[in-house]
Amino acid sequence: MNKISNAGRLCGVLLASMACAAGLGVLSGCSPMMAGQVAEAGYSAARNTFGIGDLASASAAERQQKLQAIMNAIEIGQDVQPVLEQIGEPPKIKSGNTYGYTCYEFPSVYSADEAAVILAREGRVVFYGSSRCSNEMQDANFRQDGKYTHGEPAATE
Repeated sequence: MNKISNAGRLCGVLLASMACAAGLGVLSGCSPMMAGQVAEAGYSAARNTFGIGDLASASAAERQQKLQAIMNAIEIGQDVQPVLEQIGEPPKIKSGNTYGYTCYEFPSVYSADEAAVILAREGRVVFYGSSRCSNEMQDANFRQDGKYTHGEPAATE
């Protein structure tokens, strides 16, 4: 009977050790994630306590308002260079084609996903508005009956 008790005790100790090891493995796997969440929560609380707020989104909103105001003031036929200087940042995309058109794309102007483009020919604005250079610079837009073959298109917003 003593031998069975010792075997039972040994089995119980082994089971307890395995359960403890499994528990530690699960906890150690979670701890980096939990530590990151706790650190982020502390950082957010400190930021909000000291009135700093979300500076990145505030500056993004100011940028959007500034660029929208500039885009709303553009007129078809005006020189493009003063507009680009007023924007004050390089376009994300600048592309040209063999037809003499240049497209300038500025990201996140009308929303986080909506870009603004300015399309120019011979230094003059021929199109501006919410679009992408990949859409405006398609070859079909410059061929017979294309968007830019019969006069100047109206601006879209």
